[in-house]
Amino acid sequence: MGGEPEEREAALAELRKRLEDALAREGLTKVQLAARTRLGRTTVQEAFRPGGRVPSALTVAALSGKLGLPDEQLQELRRAAAGESGPVSLRDEGLGKEIGQWDPHDLEVHPAGTPTVTASSSVRAQRALPGYVRRAHDQVLAEAVGEAMEGRSRMLVLVGSSSTGKTRACWEVVQPLAAAGWRLWHPYDPTRAEAALADLDRVTPRTVVWLNEAQHYLGHLQAGERIAAALHTLLTQADRVPVLVLGTLWSEYADAYTACPKSASLTRTVASVNSGPDEP
Repeated sequence: MGGEPEEREAALAELRKRLEDALAREGLTKVQLAARTRLGRTTVQEAFRPGGRVPSALTVAALSGKLGLPDEQLQELRRAAAGESGPVSLRDEGLGKEIGQWDPHDLEVHPAGTPTVTASSSVRAQRALPGYVRRAHDQVLAEAVGEAMEGRSRMLVLVGSSSTGKTRACWEVVQPLAAAGWRLWHPYDPTRAEAALADLDRVTPRTVVWLNEAQHYLGHLQAGERIAAALHTLLTQADRVPVLVLGTLWSEYADAYTACPKSASLTRTVASVNSGPDEP
């Protein structure tokens, strides 16, 4: 990373100004631009938003191409804003990392036992996972993983009380995907909802989206509905298959999300309409 903060801010401001000017010149809205570039709406909004993150090289390339801007100049501004050096890379590595590179405890699998101190102090102490006993729900999860490996996107949410092994079950079932080189993305920072909303449109095929404690995503007051919509898009876009969305949820949240809305007002309205005198 390089460049003074003021220089990086100036480069980012200039990048956004050129994008805004080109957008106005083309007479497009950001929604229309998202459709033309096939970028997610959130990605496009973030590229234009003052105070937002520096857009990726891939995003800048897509925007410049549809707005008739010289990509090389915009990429130079992007690199300066990000404090990067070296050649521009347009290869999107995908979100998260390969499943085999994850420590299950970083995915919120409950630790058990005493940490095992490694020979090197530079290596983080590990807790070995206890043996795993398969239950009926493991078969349902395994079937979904099998369908994902065959090229179909799937989403499953495992519902149960606290500390009943939901997250561990999800970890166990993705191991065949780990052997096949799949990635796993756990949206978490700066908050779960913000991370999911910002980057769900960047999920690439052969990715597990890890939504442990799914109430933090789907139940978020401001972002929950948009996250649900982004998940629907992810699961139904033909060019993004296969992906596997795995979530866990406490029973009380599942009951709240699936409860039918009350129809008392409709019942009263119907009753009042029918309460008049019979027609001859």
